[in-house]
Amino acid sequence: MMIGLLLGAVALAVATVWAALVAKLGWLAGTVVGLVIAGLAFVVYRLAIRPWHLRWGATDEELARAMPGDDLLPDAKPATRAISIAAAPEAIWPWLVQLGYGKAGWYSYDWIDNDFQPSADRVLPEYQDLKVGDRILMMPGMGFETKAIDEPHSIVSLTEDGSISWCLGLYPASDGTTRLVSRWRPRFEQSVGSALMLMVVEPGTFIMEQKMLRTIRDRVEAAERQPAT
Repeated sequence: MMIGLLLGAVALAVATVWAALVAKLGWLAGTVVGLVIAGLAFVVYRLAIRPWHLRWGATDEELARAMPGDDLLPDAKPATRAISIAAAPEAIWPWLVQLGYGKAGWYSYDWIDNDFQPSADRVLPEYQDLKVGDRILMMPGMGFETKAIDEPHSIVSLTEDGSISWCLGLYPASDGTTRLVSRWRPRFEQSVGSALMLMVVEPGTFIMEQKMLRTIRDRVEAAERQPAT
């Protein structure tokens, strides 16, 4: 619901700007100016913003590294994002397997992707038995199907329509931390409409994912600091 409202708000904002330009400059001039502004925004996004957020936090080595699930959509262009966590893969793993709507949530902005329910701030034993074939829901009735699990190293999943693969991988680093690497491989129809939609969907996905990665890091590290009982 919230995602739909946000997309509606973006469409309303675009329409409002266009209407204001038309009211001030006239229909033809206002439309031309609006198209020029949209074109400039598209160029800036494609040349500057998109390359940055598609590799947020990831090193050159991580971008080049093959990850499980790459073969599911080999012709898709990936987004690889990563973060360092001061914990071993075994300590991070339980937080990954409980991801999903109706489970631990997405550790992101809960008012957008979890119906205002706070994401879990602890490991939930009832959601630790993730198996191949299980669904990782993004919203009711829509999400990913788990394709491969290599505990405690990687989880590979694919959207039910086969258009997006996703891998969460854990890689121990030489400094004692673990790199949590997320790779999306979306395959979209090549069209002007799809390109324009991506200008909304891709930044939105990045905003949510960077928050998810940072929250997982913070909650894992907070749990590691808790005294053993």
